[in-house]
Amino acid sequence: MTELEIALLGGLRLRHPDRGPIELVGEKGPQLLARLAFRPGTRHRRDTLQGLLWPDSDPPHAQGNLRFVLHQLRKLHGGSEGPLRSDNRSVWLDPDHVAVDVVRFEALAAEGTLDALIAACDLYRGDLLSDVADLSAEYEDWLLPERERLRDLARSAFWNLFSLRLWRGEVTEAKACAQRYLGIDPYCERMHAALMRMHLTQGEGALAAGHYGAFRARLERDLQILPGAEVEQLAQAAAQVRGRRVQEPFNAAWVLGRSDVPSDGKPLVAVLPFRDLSEDQTLVSLPAALTEDVIADLARFRRLGVLARQTSFALGRDPDPEARLRQLGARYTVEGSVRRTGNRLSVTARLVDNTSQRQLWGEHYQGDWEELPSFQEEAALATVASVPVQVEQAELERIRHREIQSLSAYEHCLRGREHQRSIAHASHARALEHFSRALEQDPTSAAAHCGLAVCYVSTGGITPGEEDRRRERAISHAQQAIALDPLDPQGHWLLGMLLQMRRDFSGAHFHLDRAMMLSPGDVETLGYTGLEYAYAGEPERGIGQAEQAIRLNPYFPPVSAEQIGKACFIGRRYEEALFWLRQTPDRITTNRGWLAAAAAYAGRLEEAAMHARRMRSTLQQRLGEEELRAVGGPIGWLRLPARFQHAADLEHYERGLELAGLG
Repeated sequence: MTELEIALLGGLRLRHPDRGPIELVGEKGPQLLARLAFRPGTRHRRDTLQGLLWPDSDPPHAQGNLRFVLHQLRKLHGGSEGPLRSDNRSVWLDPDHVAVDVVRFEALAAEGTLDALIAACDLYRGDLLSDVADLSAEYEDWLLPERERLRDLARSAFWNLFSLRLWRGEVTEAKACAQRYLGIDPYCERMHAALMRMHLTQGEGALAAGHYGAFRARLERDLQILPGAEVEQLAQAAAQVRGRRVQEPFNAAWVLGRSDVPSDGKPLVAVLPFRDLSEDQTLVSLPAALTEDVIADLARFRRLGVLARQTSFALGRDPDPEARLRQLGARYTVEGSVRRTGNRLSVTARLVDNTSQRQLWGEHYQGDWEELPSFQEEAALATVASVPVQVEQAELERIRHREIQSLSAYEHCLRGREHQRSIAHASHARALEHFSRALEQDPTSAAAHCGLAVCYVSTGGITPGEEDRRRERAISHAQQAIALDPLDPQGHWLLGMLLQMRRDFSGAHFHLDRAMMLSPGDVETLGYTGLEYAYAGEPERGIGQAEQAIRLNPYFPPVSAEQIGKACFIGRRYEEALFWLRQTPDRITTNRGWLAAAAAYAGRLEEAAMHARRMRSTLQQRLGEEELRAVGGPIGWLRLPARFQHAADLEHYERGLELAGLG
């Protein structure tokens, strides 16, 4: 039970959970409590504390001073039953009875997920013990290095949060995070350059130029230096912008300095969820299914960017979708509604230019409830076929539509895909059931075969024999999906991934390239083929595709972070790999192994050891010691799904696992 809350960041503050703030008087009491609180549970020798607080006093006087200060602190914090503990040699705080912001801050920053980084940055209110004065030289020898270490950790946490905000298209929140970062390090050129790029990609040339001017003046005034070449080049770009230009599709990679150009020039389209306007709200899945069809079909245009399903549905719940669309750089929006009156169905769709808020196109489709599958297909096809005509300046290509054979099979596939998006094991079992039932209803359903292939490759056995059996079963379903629908990219990228597992690299490359040719704008295709290209020895291509997938889907699912993280690891970008893999540590069992290897190569040995312990513990629970030894230990087990084409990449991966302690 927490009896005392201690804040050290931004100054020493004490609070009782029930009674509220606690005031401390004097100098040595706060200094002593802060030193003990920095690592609760650590036993500090009395003579060490005496030398820290009273270095100029003789031992008897220092001993008396320490006893007096301890007595005063105990009076404030519960006496002998409080969190302050001591014996004849040591003094410490009971970690079970205190909560310290530094401890929480370090743990959250190391966790690295979006929620953890938000909480960590909220905790960092300033430098460690920034209000403590009249310190001895010995106390400063301890405090100043720790203060700088935590400041570095805060820089990293704020930069990582800033990066995640950018990847999610949350520009307003990213700017706020950047300003807090600059409060810690006002001379950081990397952050100033990122803010200038952010203004430029939003069409705000004057703001970028103004930011440059203020930064240059600060450097000249405080440090008597000029900005670096990168900032100067951005200033020149800002000077060439006259007035406010139309913003580009938001490109987080460029803002973060990861690419040379702000965007690929493609117009970005958002498809907002179709609304059910029926009085009895009986359409259930039709509006969502129609939205998904339009997104999937539009994504097949080579010269068009389309926000992913997850982002589109999140925008549908956003209280101010127009502001979010502007932040994401979406130039056009497709929106519509569905209504049922008796057995009659009607769909209304329209295309809006987000810059002028002018409706470019609108259409109304009518059909019969008894012919729902064919009507849904026709409405989606007609909608998507009309959009390129209205935005012909984007030079969009014609698309192909997906066939739907029967309603019941289609509904099973919809539900199966929904369960498949979950990381829970029970959800994958339900997905397998739905896809199996869909195939019973419609043996010609390519979508059902693709769903089953994913189920078999993501669930099942953990021994080499079981791994081979489920892989071959998944390959069979992927091949059948391609035979039924050779123009569906999912079957091709699935088969490409599975053939790489079989080490048929030439066959894999053929199907990966085929998937990209068929659907170069689909986020799933970009992400999955990107990881496979990285496995095949093209990590930069893989990283680029994974980044593009996240740009099109700022509300990216865990698998997207996993894909870009693994591609970064293969490309020897260990800090970036850690940044992304921390977002999805347990989606699949192998991820802790990748995290351990990346942390080891990055020199973060404590973090590497933590991930290695969790990896080993999971395998011991699932296999048992005897079977784990039989497959070659943790590294032998982690080798099973690894599909590196080049031996050097496999050796690099295994070496990282060894460095982390999994050997």
